[in-house]
Amino acid sequence: MDEKPVTHADVAIAGGGLVGALTGLMLAQQRPDWHIVVCEPRAEGPPADKRIIALAAASAQRLQSLGVLDSIDTTPIKHIHISDRGFAGAAELHAEHEQVEALGRVVAASGLVNNLYLNCQKQTNLEWLSGVRLESLQQQRKHVELSLDNGQKLLAQLLIGADGQNSRVREQLGLESDVYDYGQFGCIATLDLEQPLDGWAYERFTDAGPIALLPMQGKQASLVWSFTEAQREAAEQWSEKEFLRHCQQAFGYRAGIFSGVSKRVFYPLILRRAKRSVHHRSVIIGNASHALHPIAGQGFNLGLRDTEELCESLATTDDPGSFKALQRYEQSRERDYQAIIKLTDGLVRGFSNQYLPTVIGRNSALMLLQHCTPLKSAFARLTMGMQV
Repeated sequence: MDEKPVTHADVAIAGGGLVGALTGLMLAQQRPDWHIVVCEPRAEGPPADKRIIALAAASAQRLQSLGVLDSIDTTPIKHIHISDRGFAGAAELHAEHEQVEALGRVVAASGLVNNLYLNCQKQTNLEWLSGVRLESLQQQRKHVELSLDNGQKLLAQLLIGADGQNSRVREQLGLESDVYDYGQFGCIATLDLEQPLDGWAYERFTDAGPIALLPMQGKQASLVWSFTEAQREAAEQWSEKEFLRHCQQAFGYRAGIFSGVSKRVFYPLILRRAKRSVHHRSVIIGNASHALHPIAGQGFNLGLRDTEELCESLATTDDPGSFKALQRYEQSRERDYQAIIKLTDGLVRGFSNQYLPTVIGRNSALMLLQHCTPLKSAFARLTMGMQV
């Protein structure tokens, strides 16, 4: 049997999801002199992604400039309400107070990843390999040799692992991670409402875990609800009517009455951060490098900024896998990682228990946030992905 020919690339990207496709598109546009190859396990089209994503304001602006939000529905987040059920602490953020059109935008991941895929197909220097995944890799002095599961060999000066939480690239490179299991499970679903949210997003902390509601088109909202393992086992057995009743009881009536719910999906919640994100001629980005609790909706936004910083680090280099460029990228991401992980992890730990001193402290913090304008603005800009 004839061996398949060897493919040469300047950059190979493992994973054609949101972060992988975005990185391929931005690199292909930035460096028309480079040959970019994206390896995506899905055989036809972009990978399936059923999530609803909250785009930070800066992320939405970047994607709009690329044209990948064209022709898909996005819902602006004009206001954010944060509260602790059963206690007085609450805070509100408003777009007009931050002098922006919206604090963020809500988009279906399926529409966004499809637009990214279609734009990738238009790039003459980008090759999309469908239905193939990485089996193994070998790092050489001037390239990384990738063995794909279709028998193909791919030689790339730089390998980018954008292949998600269970990253094969991270595993093959031997990059260790710090992992913390929150002992919680997230539940995602779409709620039908009697009244639209009109641009309001909610983060409400309850005994059963935090509940986030994101505004969608019409009378719908995207729900993310956190449960302990015992609560999750019970919730999986609830009928639609029982689920709505429990959700309404936990959230209250600030967003009106919940009248219906889609199929619910449960998944474990962890915090993962790779101890190193770069290796010889290799880098991991997005969920391959860091996985966050969904409490503040920062996951994809952090991955998008990975892409932006990586592209900036590679903008002028002749060798995409140069140690200097990759080191510059890794150092540039440290401050952002620390700030966002501190934010999300602090919210989870601070609001996941009913220990009285903690309850008093977090409600005092919410009241301070509500009444201290500079602090509120700094918090808003952090969640919007802007410089504080």
